[in-house]
Amino acid sequence: MDSHRPLFTTFFKGTRLADEVLAVRFHGPDVAVVNGRGDTFKGKRPRKLTRIQTYTLVRQEDGRWRIAAFHNTKRKPLMESISHRFAPGLAPAAGS
Repeated sequence: MDSHRPLFTTFFKGTRLADEVLAVRFHGPDVAVVNGRGDTFKGKRPRKLTRIQTYTLVRQEDGRWRIAAFHNTKRKPLMESISHRFAPGLAPAAGS
């Protein structure tokens, strides 16, 4: 949160976050990796989310899940389309 606070008080001031979970994989009872898509927006929520996001979640002693690591990458739709055509197994199970 501390590293994102300056962004949302300057460049992204007044924006909201949209996200969509594509997959959750548990690596033991207290660790999960979540893959999804997301974006910032003002006004109406965007139909297509332009970022690929990966969260590593860890369950703390109090039972609450916390984000231990987060990665955010801009999508490249043309390259995704080409990759999925030649290697269909790379396409996310939850859709595009």
